[in-house]
Amino acid sequence: MKGLCSSGSQMTDFRNVTPSLIFFILLFSLFGCSGSSSGLNSGDSVTNDPTFSATPDAKMLLVNLPERREVVFFEKGSYELSIDNQRVLDPIAIRLRQHPDSQLIVIGHSDDNGSDEYNLTLSFERAFSVAIYISSVFGIEEERIQLVALGNDEPLSMGNSEQAKQQNRRVEVISPKAIVRTLSTITGDERY
Repeated sequence: MKGLCSSGSQMTDFRNVTPSLIFFILLFSLFGCSGSSSGLNSGDSVTNDPTFSATPDAKMLLVNLPERREVVFFEKGSYELSIDNQRVLDPIAIRLRQHPDSQLIVIGHSDDNGSDEYNLTLSFERAFSVAIYISSVFGIEEERIQLVALGNDEPLSMGNSEQAKQQNRRVEVISPKAIVRTLSTITGDERY
C-alpha cells in the first residue's frame, strides 16, 4: 500500500520519511505550540500584573508650551504671503499639528496709507492669508485660529518714512502659553 498525498498535479511519496522525522513532527505539534516562551504560566495574563497600565500616565501626555510669537511683513497694499514669510510661519504651524489643543492668534496690521476702512480691510486680508496658509498647508482646523484686524490702530513704528511704514505692514502670529496634550514624543524641543 502506497502512502500518497495528492496536491494539484504533484504527488508526494511519504514512504521515504524516516520514523524519527515523523516522531519530531508529532512531538512539535503536541507540545511545541502549547509551550510558553514568554515566561507566563498557563492562566496568567498581562492584565493581572498590578504594575501594568493599559493607559499611560496623563502627565506624560501633557506639555507646558511657552508663548511663541512671529511677525511677517508685507509689501505696500499687498496681502500676498511670500516664500520667506511661509518659512517663518512653518515652525508655528508644526507646533499646532503636534499639540492639537493649542490655539493661534493672528493679528493683521497696516500702515496709515489710505482710509481707515481700506486699512482695516487690508489688515484683515493679511491675517486671513496667514490663517489660510497654516490651515490649508498643515491641516490645522480653522476653529483653532483667531483672526484680529487692527488696521493702522497699533503702529509698531511712528513716522512717515518708508522704513517706518514697512514696519507697520505686518501680521503678528501668536501661539499663547498653554498646558496642552501633545502628539510629539520628543521633549524639550524648543523650536515648537
